[in-house]
Amino acid sequence: MKYRYMLISYHPRGDGKFNELTEFKNALKLKHRHHAKVILDLKKKEIVKNELNSNASFSDMLEFYKKVIGPMLLDYLPS
Repeated sequence: MKYRYMLISYHPRGDGKFNELTEFKNALKLKHRHHAKVILDLKKKEIVKNELNSNASFSDMLEFYKKVIGPMLLDYLPS
């Protein structure tokens, strides 16, 4: 199944590190906009929200997550 939005959130752990949560949604809710650090619109190929690197383009962010997440990500991306 293909999704429109890719959302990335970071949640603090007790040891000072963070857990990364990547989700895919067809619609954005207010809670998604509030909690996610990065939101990519995969249909329009644009950044909806990016609190990690304001200088990065949509392509930069998508390539970064392709490297980090790997081949599992490809199943969720539009053709």
